[in-house]
Amino acid sequence: MSTMLVQALTLVTGSFLSGAMTSLSLIAVPVFLDTTTEAPQLLLQQWTRMYHYGHVMLPTMAVGTSALHLYVAARKRGARKPWRLFALAGVATALMVPFTWIVMAPTNGELFRLAELSRVGGETGSRDLANARNLVMSWAWMHLGRSLSPLVGAVVGAVGTLGDRESGTRDRKRSLGERR
Repeated sequence: MSTMLVQALTLVTGSFLSGAMTSLSLIAVPVFLDTTTEAPQLLLQQWTRMYHYGHVMLPTMAVGTSALHLYVAARKRGARKPWRLFALAGVATALMVPFTWIVMAPTNGELFRLAELSRVGGETGSRDLANARNLVMSWAWMHLGRSLSPLVGAVVGAVGTLGDRESGTRDRKRSLGERR
């Protein structure tokens, strides 16, 4: 597979990943909050299911996109071409994983704990709903920040790709000038 094709693929997958992640915070969570007005069970169940489906797909896409960026970096380095931006794009995309473990894990754990409590009949008052809403909003803001990781990777990869195109154009012009 050509390096240019892989570069294009990283831009598409990184942008798609960021958009999919962002939509959870900007679309799904507000819908959950607007439609849950009485007890926390529904909100916690919706959040848990959203998390499940996101967890099934999004980390795999992040690792795959990061690996593609790093593949491009390795190919470029082996060809003695500028490669650091592609390596940086790979690292930027992968940063969402430690961000999740370090920053978001406590909130995720508390939301899962409350979901389990509400499933077995606990936590049903208005104070509990307010607590669940606050936790889900906090999660949405953290997730929105995490969503920037693959977007930054895509932008950095795009800058590297455009730099390749620019230097390729200069090289072609230079070689044409030498032929004359």
